[in-house]
Formats: sequence, structure tokens, C-alpha cells
Amino acid sequence: MLFERPEWGDGVVKPLELSVVVPTRNEVANLAALHLELSAALGGTEYQVIVVDDSTDEATRPMLRQIASSDPRWRIIEREASEQGGLGTAVSTGMALATGDAICVIDGDLQHPPAVIPRLLQAIHGGADLVVASRYTAGGSAEGLSGPVRKGISRAVSWVAQLVFAETRRTTDPLSGFFCVRRSCIAGLELRPIGFKILLEILVCVPDIRVAEVPYAFGPRFSGESKATLAQGIMFGRHLLSLFVYVPLTALLGKVAFSAGAGMVVFVLSIAVLKGIALQSPAPWLIASAASLTVSIAAYGLMTFRSALWRLGLGGQRLLWIIGLSSAAGGIISFAVLTAKAQLATIEVALVAQMAALLVGYALATYVRYRVRHAKPLSSPADELSLQALSSRLGAQRSWWTDPGSPNQPSGRLEKLVTPEFIAHVSRTGQPLLTVELPSCRPQARVNVDRFSLMLVPHFGEDGRVERIAVLVRSGRNPFSARDLHVALEWFSRRQGQPVPAIAPAAADLDTARAS
Repeated sequence: MLFERPEWGDGVVKPLELSVVVPTRNEVANLAALHLELSAALGGTEYQVIVVDDSTDEATRPMLRQIASSDPRWRIIEREASEQGGLGTAVSTGMALATGDAICVIDGDLQHPPAVIPRLLQAIHGGADLVVASRYTAGGSAEGLSGPVRKGISRAVSWVAQLVFAETRRTTDPLSGFFCVRRSCIAGLELRPIGFKILLEILVCVPDIRVAEVPYAFGPRFSGESKATLAQGIMFGRHLLSLFVYVPLTALLGKVAFSAGAGMVVFVLSIAVLKGIALQSPAPWLIASAASLTVSIAAYGLMTFRSALWRLGLGGQRLLWIIGLSSAAGGIISFAVLTAKAQLATIEVALVAQMAALLVGYALATYVRYRVRHAKPLSSPADELSLQALSSRLGAQRSWWTDPGSPNQPSGRLEKLVTPEFIAHVSRTGQPLLTVELPSCRPQARVNVDRFSLMLVPHFGEDGRVERIAVLVRSGRNPFSARDLHVALEWFSRRQGQPVPAIAPAAADLDTARAS
């Protein structure tokens, strides 16, 4: 539910320098002071305040409405119980509605002092893309945390995040809930926070973003109770796991260790079993190496790189095999040398050999990550020519741009496929759409018949909104696949001049099967 003033100011739309996003839940006692402090801190700034409220009491929302009625810069989003997904989703909802050049996220309990916001904004004007208000940099303080236990937990989870994800080491406080980000740097990026650590999501998913820090003193709560619970800690663990599994090219050492470790386990178990049934040497380690290679390559493809290698086309698939084969070769050579010197093939020797394979894999994976992140654009920058080039690359027979407000509707059979509802869905969610006609469901149906497949890919403007939508249609026996959608998303990401997110774009795909 949205509550806001029917009119904003004098009706003249002015460029906004800053959007302040404030998630609230039962914060009635803090709101008046928050309003006063924000007004005092941002007196010379064109700004808006977007409050996303998940309150369950009876006093917070009336107070928020009263403030919004007196101050046209305040906009209130009242989420029903069915819409509430935690602090992270509240922040991402507010960020999606923001229209300022920069977005500042701040808690509503005044532990994040509004007086620091101008310093964050100044750092943005100085060239930073993301400015973190840090408790742990020189000049900062975490004294507002209640008790030594919570202070220790806060520091420990920050260290865990920095240990797993190298991208988070660009700041001393990767789990801060107080930061300012240039909106153009996250426009079109789908944030999927679990829990409340949305800064962690941005740091991992936009690895090339320029980060700066501003120290601040984390203060005591003005009123109310802390929202930190055991459940929030569990969600933080789930968030780390989600980023580790689903975001390619991040936590590279850990993923390579997993991929090589999976092969190592298979190698050790295989060689132990094969030597137990008295196969003649070198048969045991040859068979074990083949099994290890198969598992390692599968793990590299599914975990370490996931869909990222598709950005390099067929060359990416070759690189995957090169990594697997080189790692296996490193392990086999080490195993053979150590066995020759020790005159005995032991499990310990096998473990050392697999460690050598891990190091070879990590070195090559680092090179591949560089190749993927610095891949050249797939086509020229001219709109129509580029769309035609992409269409030719993907084997689409038809392609065109359509306006979300007044879509260009095709006629005939395509009219049933490219519907206004699909256009409206892509415009509203900002997510791509892949839909494929199914073969006939009649008893004598054949699968080797032509069928339509459709891709709708949103193009974002500078404000992060869907400006227009590219429509690509293929008719034939091989419809568009998720891989084709990956290529299209990569092309659009680079064409718009935005940092290519590390998150796999297809995680946001909406696949729809549509009968002919």
C-alpha cells in the first residue's frame, strides 16, 4: 500500500540530488527526531525520503502519514503482512522507487546519525560510486552495539564475509546498514538480499564499483528494541551461501577449492578401491584420474563459473576444459613424480598431488575471471544496427523495439505470443521474459516441427526504469534457450555502459511455456 501526498510541491519536477531510503518497523518513538535531524542535515540538498514501513503496531503509520502530509519530500510505502520479506526487501523496494542521483540507506532508529549523510554525498561527488559509513575504519566507533557479545558477533561476521568474498575487502565494514550509492551504478541490477545485509549484495554483485569509506560513530538506539535475532543470523548464513552458489566469479579460491576438492575425494576413494582389488599399476591412478577429471570439470562448470563462461561463447567452453585438463595434468604429474621418489603410491601422495591440481586450477580460473570481466562488447553501439546484429547472432527472424506504454503489436500468429500482458510484466518487473511454444498436444504430435519462441529484454534508462523493450522472435525447430537469453542480457548490459553485474542474469529469467 502506498500513502503519499497527491501533489508534490508546486507540481514542478526538479532534479533530485539524493534519495534517502529508510526501512521502519514499529519506530513511532523515533520518527519525529528522525524527521528533524534529516531536515537539518539536508537543508541545502534537493532530496526525497522514501520510508518502507513494515510496522505491526497501531501508532507508527499514523505518525508517518502525519509527517508526509506536512513534508512533501517524504513518501511512505506501507507494506501489508503478505508483502513483508524482512529489512533487505524493504531496502530494495525503496531503492527501486528512488529517483535521486544518489541513494542513501539509513536505519530509522537513529543509530545511523543523519548528520553523516552530507559527508557520504560529498564522497559521491568526489568520484566514488559507493560510500560506506564504517564503524571500523579510523575515526569510527561501534559503541552503540549493546554489549561485548554483540560487538564480537558483529566483528566476526564481517571477518567471515571478507574471508569468503574478496570483493568485500574494499571496505572495513561490509555489513554496514548505512551507505550511499550512485543510482546509475545499480540501475537494472536485481537485488536478492536474504535478511538485511544489502550492502554485502552490492559489493559482491558489482565487483568493479568504486568504493570509499567515511567513519562514523554507531550510536545507541534513540528508542525501541534491536531487531537483531538468532533468525537474522541464520538468514545471514543463507545469504552467504546464496551468493557463494549463485554468483559466478566470486569467492574464487573457495569455489576452486570445492571443485578441486570434489575431484580429490573421488580420486582418493577411487585409487583406494582400485588398489584394494589388486589392479596392476599404473591402472589404478589412471582410472582414478579420469574419474577425478570428470567430477572436477562438472564442478567447475556448475559452481565456479556457472553461466559466466557463456559470455565468451565457444571459447569459454574450451577454457573450461583447459582448466579441468590442466588441473588434472598437474595432479597426475605430481602424483607420478612423488610416487617414483617414494616408491609407493599412498593416499598422502594422492592428497599432495591434488593440492597441486588445486593451485593450477586457481591460477587458470583467475585468468578466466579476468577474461570474462573484460570481454569486448558483442556488437556496435548504434541501436537498430546493434539489435539487428544481435538478432543475426541469435538466429532470430524478427526483432524490434517496443514502448512499454504503447507497445507495437504484431499481427497474425505472433499476436497471440507477443501479448500486452507480457510487455506490461517486463516493464513492471524489469525482468527478461523467455517464452516458447510447445509442440502440439495432439496424439500424433511431432516434435520436429517449427514453433515460435520469444525473448523480451528490458532496456533501462539513466533513472533505472524500463525505457523500452527489445523483442526478438525465432521460428524453427530449435527455439530460444536460456543460453541465448544469457547472450542477449550480456549484450544489453555492455551496450548500456553499466558495470556488468557478477550475478548470473538468468537468475532473474521468467520462463513461460505457451501452447500453440
